[in-house]
Amino acid sequence: MALNNRETRDGRTNDHHQNSSLRRGFIGKCLGFLGSLSFLTVLYPLIRYLEPPPEARGVSKVELDLADLPSGAARLVTYRGRPALVVNGENGIVAFNGVCSHLGCAVKWVMRDQEFACPCHGGRFDLQGRVIGGPPPEPLVPIAVSIHGDKVVLGA
Repeated sequence: MALNNRETRDGRTNDHHQNSSLRRGFIGKCLGFLGSLSFLTVLYPLIRYLEPPPEARGVSKVELDLADLPSGAARLVTYRGRPALVVNGENGIVAFNGVCSHLGCAVKWVMRDQEFACPCHGGRFDLQGRVIGGPPPEPLVPIAVSIHGDKVVLGA
C-alpha cells in the first residue's frame, strides 16, 4: 500500500504531527516561563537580604540651626534614608526615627499635646519616645543629638 505525502502508517496526517509539535513547543515555552518566574521569586528575597538597608545608604550626620527650632517646636529631617523628628522639648532637644513601630506609618509631632502621634492607627508617644496609647508594640527609636555652638547635630 503506497502512502501519499500527507498520510502516515497509522492513518494520521502530517498536519496532526505538525499541530502536536506546535503544542509541545507552546507547552515548553510556558514551562520555561513558569520556571523563570519561580527562579525570580526565590532570587528577589535573596537580593533584598544582601542589599544594605536604606538607613545604611543615607546621610549619617544632619545639622540644623538652633534658631530654626524654637521651644516646643519640631522639625522633620531625613536621617539615614528615613524620616526623623527633632523636637525642642521641655527637657532639651531630642530626636527620634519618624516611623511608627506598629506598621511603619510616618509619625507627626502634635505641639498642642507635646507628643508624637501616628495618624494611621492612633498610636501616641511621649517626649521620650515611649508608647502612651494605641497599638504600637515598641517605643520610637532615638537618635543621638548634640549641640555644637548654634547647631543641632543628629548622629553625633
